Amino acid sequence: MLRWLILSLLLTPLFDARAAGDEAAVRATFAAYKAAVLAQRGERAADNVTTGTLREYARYRELALSAPRATLEALPMTERLQVLIIRARVPAADLRAMDGRRVFTHAVDRGWIGREGVERSELGTVQVDGDRAAARLKIGATELPVDFEFEREPGGWRFNLIPLTTMSEDVFKQLARQNGVSENEMVMTLLRGLSEAPLDERLWDPPTP
Repeated sequence: MLRWLILSLLLTPLFDARAAGDEAAVRATFAAYKAAVLAQRGERAADNVTTGTLREYARYRELALSAPRATLEALPMTERLQVLIIRARVPAADLRAMDGRRVFTHAVDRGWIGREGVERSELGTVQVDGDRAAARLKIGATELPVDFEFEREPGGWRFNLIPLTTMSEDVFKQLARQNGVSENEMVMTLLRGLSEAPLDERLWDPPTP
């Protein structure tokens, strides 16, 4: 018993030091991502997001190039919006030459990802659990009941953007209900608000080869 007590007293400072180091690293990752997005530096932003985030952008790319309307309508609203934004904004010939990382960096370079969202955002309380961490979103002095998620990957901590996308699903559904429109109509309304060019229903069909 005494041996375990002594061992725990010796190891606790080591674990505390590692936790503090992980928290600092998570905060540094978010700061680097935020700075890259605000500066529209896509490669730097991509270096600070998870491989899972970039895989999702690869999936969005494939859907933008090939998914028919029925396939898109089966997706959550947030994913429909992501795919149609890519389809509307990136010419198909350019998109075919990209991978998921390039789609992501292209979007950051053009200010399409997260500028308004990250500008006032800071990290509040950070909780580290092994190779995952959750950090409360902080706006000014107020912590909101929203968690940003981070994962430890080879090379360090990375920011997982995908939960932020899925988090918006209920909000979009509620907007559609409040406005008395279908989900697809709400998606098109949101798209038209983001697009500089006129959009019509043909956007739901994949581009021609």
